[in-house]
Amino acid sequence: METTERIVEAYVRYVKGWATIPNLRCNAQKEIDLFAIDPVTDERWHIETSVSISSGFSALTNDPFEPGEHKERVKAASARRKLGFFIAEKFEPKAVEERLACFGCAPGKLRRAIVTWEWKDGVPEAAAAAGIEVWALPEMMEQIAVKSREGRSYLADDILRTIDLFARGIHAKAKRERREAVQAPKLSAASLPVPSTKLGGFYVYENWTNKRARLHGAECSYCKGGRGTQGSTNDKNGEWHGPFASVEQARTKLATLDYEDKGECAACVMSA
Repeated sequence: METTERIVEAYVRYVKGWATIPNLRCNAQKEIDLFAIDPVTDERWHIETSVSISSGFSALTNDPFEPGEHKERVKAASARRKLGFFIAEKFEPKAVEERLACFGCAPGKLRRAIVTWEWKDGVPEAAAAAGIEVWALPEMMEQIAVKSREGRSYLADDILRTIDLFARGIHAKAKRERREAVQAPKLSAASLPVPSTKLGGFYVYENWTNKRARLHGAECSYCKGGRGTQGSTNDKNGEWHGPFASVEQARTKLATLDYEDKGECAACVMSA
């Protein structure tokens, strides 16, 4: 199992609380990355993971997919980043449907999701029309880190411990820098440095699609001054609130949002 697939399974099991079967083999050389069952609702999920952090192939697209192009060397990389590839080669092959039927997945009764690093405009809408959800791996890693900070469970998996330690390290560094800033001697107006070009303030991101909200510092890689990981303020799945001059103002805004899943970003937690 690849590292990204292990992270996805850990998220589904540790955060969602679902039962999982990874790398479920099918006939015709097909394979299901992750099969999951929600024990509360009895919903069954077919989850595929395709993550690339390459600048050229990190985003899932809705470009037209031609059958067989994923097998051509010069087209394979881009073809495997297309929504049509997942529909034709991952979700709809007869061998996949037959394998899922063995687990009580009747046609039309199965939930499906694609995990990716990011996506281009229009992809979530096109995926939803095909009965597929699109999940962002960075957000899933953030939720794993938030869950670990609650201290309810010991993380036995090496990858989960790495995510937890990384998040805690960033949090500790931010606290140290804030403490040093408070203790630093105040400068006179004449000795003040030239204003920095760094982003400032705090933002709250409200995700309507996934029904959650997060508080971020402006310089957080997930925030980027209210532009998010997609680098644009035009987000059809949610809304950025801010900037707020203080973390207290941002927390007040966060408290007004009616979501059970809301909190402060694990990568830039603002608590003193």
